[in-house]
Amino acid sequence: MSKYDLDKRMGILSFLNTKSLNKIIKTNSPADLKHFRMFEFENATILDRTEDELILKVRDSIKEPLFFPDDHVVINYSNNKELYVMSGIINYIYTVSPLKFSVSVNGIEKFKDMRKHQRYYVSLTATINVSGFITPIFAVVKNISSGGVKIYCKDVLIYDDVIEVEVILDRTNKLNFNGKIVRKAKIKDYYEYGIEIIGISESNLKCLYHYMKWLNSDYI
Repeated sequence: MSKYDLDKRMGILSFLNTKSLNKIIKTNSPADLKHFRMFEFENATILDRTEDELILKVRDSIKEPLFFPDDHVVINYSNNKELYVMSGIINYIYTVSPLKFSVSVNGIEKFKDMRKHQRYYVSLTATINVSGFITPIFAVVKNISSGGVKIYCKDVLIYDDVIEVEVILDRTNKLNFNGKIVRKAKIKDYYEYGIEIIGISESNLKCLYHYMKWLNSDYI
């Protein structure tokens, strides 16, 4: 299985083809940053980049220390009227005030490609209830579509187990559904799972479609 992207089954340098980050992204350019513990995007500046890593500085001060190495983030970057949405992991925190850190990018798509697959990179908190587990499992949702989600978590989940998933979409909305593990990969100390939606109520389905519609308008 792929180390980086379970949907495309290829690593970052493969699916970018000849376009590495240092060819797509200009230094000292603005970007929008989303941490899974935050409800809103933060304004940031891309200070430097290599083929697969970015160094960013958040423009506004962040009161609480939310950012730590290995945390999952999503970065929106616009260049020449094209929107790139990147998924990555924080590598190193240089300074806290102002917040400056490096991100290892493990997924990048143009918006038009994401729209074709109806799949969106996100960074959302989730909890998973599994039969046999006393307490819910904490997870981070990496991307979301009408058919399911991709998550990061540290726990070992079993294929074909029916699980209960709750995703925190924003301050007021939660998405609940029954899912099944259909894909799995190991990334550093985390497991990456593809979860297919196999049972969802009408109200939660409407909530999912409303959220995806909002993502679509927000990205445009």
